[in-house]
Order: sequence, then structure tokens, then C-alpha cells
Amino acid sequence: MPYYIVKQGDCMNSIAAETGFFWNTLWSHEANRNLRESRQDPNVLMEGDQVFIPDKRKRDEACAPTMRHTFQLKGVPCRLNLRLLDSSSKPRAGLNYTLVVDGATMRGTTPADGLITKIVAPNANKAELTVTTPDGDEKYTLNLAYLNPVEYASGVQARLKNLGFFKPAISGEYDDDTAEGIRKFQHQNGLPETGQPDDATKQALKQAHGC
Repeated sequence: MPYYIVKQGDCMNSIAAETGFFWNTLWSHEANRNLRESRQDPNVLMEGDQVFIPDKRKRDEACAPTMRHTFQLKGVPCRLNLRLLDSSSKPRAGLNYTLVVDGATMRGTTPADGLITKIVAPNANKAELTVTTPDGDEKYTLNLAYLNPVEYASGVQARLKNLGFFKPAISGEYDDDTAEGIRKFQHQNGLPETGQPDDATKQALKQAHGC
């Protein structure tokens, strides 16, 4: 399999786990330079991207034939980071939450910076977050690794939606609702309120969103 074709929901962590590599081995491979330069973030790929998969290298170990030997497979932890912010982009601290990732349940309280960070399986696909507030529970369904690059309309819409500036379903088309969401984001971030996804707006979106 010289090339892996990226599907929606793939990232370098999940691809590496599926093909038996560390993610940075694939990401830093010379044959993946164009992908690396165009996407920049190993966690934000686009459906149809191609990832070169090299041949595995053979490793010989010297072992005595009459003894029992143990081999341990090393792995790289995959971390899920979620930051809870209010409508003014201030951290939401001190809130109890329950996070369920592919059936595994984790509980805690949001810290001062509002950041929830947990180690999950590299091929984790879906998360359910329940946050307890004085007004009742808030529930969020998260499709992990489904975020498209900001160069695409779907990537702009997803970031606006996650930041609270866009309510409709992600269509992948620049429409009036998207332009209004962009204007609101530009206003809050001191950018010219054009409603257009110019380079400055896309970079600000990536910074505000975290990727």
C-alpha cells in the first residue's frame, strides 16, 4: 500500500495506528512533503489527500532459545483537547463535565483556563460531552478528526460554528449565513468587517480555534 487515501474522520494519528507506524514517521517522510506543506497540521487533513506509507523496516533481536522473552509495543499518546469558552471568549471554569469517547467515560471539573485534555485512542471517532451548569446540562456531540482545512468553506464554517458564530448545518458553501458569521467574528477580533474569508480572517480563525 504505497499511498493511503484519506477519508473523512482520518488524521495522521489514526492513519499511523491503522498502518503500524508512529504518526510523526509518516508526517515527516520526504514523500509526504507536499502534504505536510499544504496542510501544515497533521490533525487537519482533507478527504482525498494521499499519505505515502513506506515499507516497514525489519529489525532483528538476539534471543536465547531456551528463555522466555517479552516484547513491548511502544505507542504515542493521542490527546483530545477541548476548551470551553463563554460568549465573550472567556474560559468557563469550575463546571462539572462527563466526557464519553467511544464508550469510555471520563469525568472532571473544568480548570481556570477552561481546557479539558484527555488521552484517547488514536482512532477514536466520536465523543459525547455533557457539561453541568446552573441552568441545566449542556450536551455536545463531537465527530473527532472531522475538521477540514480552513482553506475550504466547510473548514471555515466548522470553526465559526465551534466558536459560536455560525448556527446552521455545515454546507461547504459560502452563503449569506456564512458571511454573517464571518462578519461577527471579524467584529469581535478587530478585523475589517467584510464578511469575506480573506487570509487574515482565516489565520485569526485558526488561532482562535486552536487549529
